[in-house]
Amino acid sequence: MHKSTILGKIKAELIPEKFINEKEKNVMKFSNAAKGVSKIFTAEILGLIAFVLMGIGSIAVIGAAASSGDKVSDVAAGSIVGGGILATIGAIIMIIGAIINIVGLVQAGKDEPFFKYALYAMIIYFIVSLIISIALSASGSAKDYASNGGTLLNLIVNVLVIQGIINLANAKQDAKVAQKGLLIFKLIIVVTVLQIIASIIGVATQSTAAAVVVLVLAIVALVLGIVRYFIYLSMLSNAKKMLADDAE
Repeated sequence: MHKSTILGKIKAELIPEKFINEKEKNVMKFSNAAKGVSKIFTAEILGLIAFVLMGIGSIAVIGAAASSGDKVSDVAAGSIVGGGILATIGAIIMIIGAIINIVGLVQAGKDEPFFKYALYAMIIYFIVSLIISIALSASGSAKDYASNGGTLLNLIVNVLVIQGIINLANAKQDAKVAQKGLLIFKLIIVVTVLQIIASIIGVATQSTAAAVVVLVLAIVALVLGIVRYFIYLSMLSNAKKMLADDAE
């Protein structure tokens, strides 16, 4: 009893309580989040590639239609076919990326609930999108909904994932990542809103006379979308580095 008390005093003098507490905090590991964020990062890179391919394909089709008018030339027809192929490849890559993203969200959700919320948002969107697509299959408005709805879904998922990363950064006492997360949080919202506005205007002005305007707005939407992806990838890259030591 006496010996234990003496050792306790020596330990308290050599290792202050504040140091012990901070060391215990630093021992916190988020191995699931580390693996999950890594997968989300990979999925977003695939998403960026898919977005660019689909965007270029769409611009090629719109450009061909704008230049040819009522009569479609051989060159325009080739552009339309080529654009369709690019869009198809992009769609396949996007599906693969979505699957990897879901796996990453499930894994990261074991350590941080906001990743789970992002997964729930994706599931709800897919269900609602399927119902609306079936209901509007007779008209072309289903495609417009899918485009704008997909952009809005990305915003919601991005915001939830970033909030999850900010929570992890706070838990790991990494103020730099947390502050950058707040900044990127705001930037992504602004860029995505502008992207949606450009897309809506493009849909609203669809006509032969306004084909050039539609083409310009499609290019603007593509550029804004790419900017959003790079901003988001920057956040995920920071999170990967922060969680690198936690990966098993």
